[in-house]
This record gives sequence, C-alpha cells and structure tokens, in this order.
Amino acid sequence: MSNTFEFLTEAIGNLVEFEVENMRPETALTELGLDSLDYVSLQLAVKKKYAVEINFDDFTSGLITNLAEFCAYVENRMVTA
Repeated sequence: MSNTFEFLTEAIGNLVEFEVENMRPETALTELGLDSLDYVSLQLAVKKKYAVEINFDDFTSGLITNLAEFCAYVENRMVTA
C-alpha cells in the first residue's frame, strides 16, 4: 500500500469506529460511518500533511466514493501542486 493510503486509513481510523486493518482500497466511504465533521477533519489533515486542498463537493458529487479513489485524488493533487 502507498504511504498516502496508510495515512488516510490511519486518519479515518482515528475518527470512526472502523478498524484500520479492515480498510481496503475498495472500501466505500459510506461504509466507514464518516459524518460531515469527519470530512472536515480529513480535509484539514490532508492539507496539513500534503498541502493539498480537498473540495468537499467532490465527496458529495460521487467523484470520491471509496478509499482507492480518495487516495488517487490526493496523490494526483500532490503531483500538480
């Protein structure tokens, strides 16, 4: 797994009652039980760690639906930042 995936799963694991070792790339974000405050916390954590801005609308629009897409989203923005 990539460092980004590990960072994201650890960050999510600190927010919700979902075991990190049970998170897989195909795990849907809806399965994790994240609420709107959790998404804000993730946005801040990603910005602090990677200097990448995450648009909350990308979650609600269906652009980011699982952990693999979330990881790719962050990694793609790191490259272009």
